[in-house]
Amino acid sequence: MEQLNQKLIKRKLLELAKTKRLLEVEKAKDRDDIVKALTPKLPTDILNLKTIKSDYGYSSRTIYRYRAKGLKFAKNSSKGFVYVTRGDLENFIKQNLYD
Repeated sequence: MEQLNQKLIKRKLLELAKTKRLLEVEKAKDRDDIVKALTPKLPTDILNLKTIKSDYGYSSRTIYRYRAKGLKFAKNSSKGFVYVTRGDLENFIKQNLYD
């Protein structure tokens, strides 16, 4: 009887430890989201493709398509990364909302 209680207690402790780890991960994600939401987003912010994907949900192919339609961008070399200012991207999206 006592060994059964010890196994049950051990199992519950392991479940609690796992739940605590999962909660810590969620807490860290929430903290990151809050910090991200609180940082001001200026029209002069320079965005790369990764930032555009995380902030706006656009893929790199969509940004390349927008570039072909006239989105202003900067490139440090012919094979380099594409940079776009936040203001230019938002203005382009507003103008071409129904494309």
